[in-house]
Amino acid sequence: MKRRQKAGWFLSGVAAAVLAASLTSPALAALAAKTIQVYTGVDIYVDDVKLEPTNVNGNPVEVFVYNGTTYLPIRAVGEALGKTVQWDPKTNSAYLGKHTGEKPAVWLQDLDYFTGENLEIKTTEKDNLGNTRQDVVCGNAKFNNIYLINGQYSAISGTFFQLYDDRSHTGKSTISIYGDGELLYHAEMAGGIKPIDFYVDLTGILELRVEFVSTNRSALDDVGLWT
Repeated sequence: MKRRQKAGWFLSGVAAAVLAASLTSPALAALAAKTIQVYTGVDIYVDDVKLEPTNVNGNPVEVFVYNGTTYLPIRAVGEALGKTVQWDPKTNSAYLGKHTGEKPAVWLQDLDYFTGENLEIKTTEKDNLGNTRQDVVCGNAKFNNIYLINGQYSAISGTFFQLYDDRSHTGKSTISIYGDGELLYHAEMAGGIKPIDFYVDLTGILELRVEFVSTNRSALDDVGLWT
């Protein structure tokens, strides 16, 4: 909490006007375009730690000065405050911190892991009820990933299911979700079990660990974190 208070003082001290430039979306084309002259080469420090602003893809973004005001990307502000950043293309709106929307703040496959591996993504798969599912995670694999979420998310949700073409397999697959080393959720999937929807409270959790083991061709769908 002390760190967040200092970060807030820092932002007001430089009179930062946050920009949504770090959030890429086709909807930005609908915004008014304007050519301006700015000054770059500005370094920003939070509690004497240099801030390295990046966009959603991890590429560096410059801080600049325009008409005496220092501008920095809203994503960098969110990181300094320990807040998530969401972009709503329907309204051209950027949300810093808590926002209840129609979809999660971030999908698990897009969340940076601290230890683990990139998640395998399959565009479409059928579950064992014959329903088509989009953006399926880990159709034939296992992973054990740790994410440093620093209390930024309120919950994780998704669906655990067996693949349609392998619904005769009787082996057991599992998903376990840990928060700060404590088991928060566990489910098992074997032949004959319908898809399982899960929603796990992450309020105040700093370190998230998701462990998935598939021995009967199970998968995860629509796994996202909410603010």
